[in-house]
Amino acid sequence: MASPAADCCSTSYAPVAHLLGRSSPSTRSGVSAAAAGNGTGAASGKVGVVIVDHGSRKRASNDMLHEFGSLYSELTGAQVVEVAHMEIAEPSIAQAVGRCAERGVSTVVIAPYFLSRGRHIQEDIPALVKEAQAEHPGLKCIIADPIGIDPLMVQLISNRVAAALERGDDGLQGSTAAAAVAASAGSAGGQA
Repeated sequence: MASPAADCCSTSYAPVAHLLGRSSPSTRSGVSAAAAGNGTGAASGKVGVVIVDHGSRKRASNDMLHEFGSLYSELTGAQVVEVAHMEIAEPSIAQAVGRCAERGVSTVVIAPYFLSRGRHIQEDIPALVKEAQAEHPGLKCIIADPIGIDPLMVQLISNRVAAALERGDDGLQGSTAAAAVAASAGSAGGQA
């Protein structure tokens, strides 16, 4: 049986593998050069990747990023992958960058697990990365673009829509939304 990641879409992970010195470069619109930041399509030295999300008070949400980081490492072959939360939870960006430095990388690519270029991408994450980089002289930190608009996201959402239709239920069982609907239905009928 294929893994959920394999079901998501058919794609090559060559852009990332190439950055990490593994396989031939992808022709995908300058991904390698942009991520490496030097226009040559390859970073010099060992590269680490820090995948950063917002952070949550809910442990399950934070654990999901760790799961994604492991999947990213497995599918790309990246050897130095750390995860970080921008705020609320640990590890922080500074902690993750520090772990990369301890593992001997010369370049860290901060990969935001965010959809769009909001305030966190434009202001907060760059400030936190700058602080983290200051603690490690000689370490180069590059911030990748957020997930954004990408055909792969269209495929992912299309798969989720198809799965919801196949499942056929309202998707609210066990959720707070279902509890809210049930509570409002009960209170409308005069029940306590």
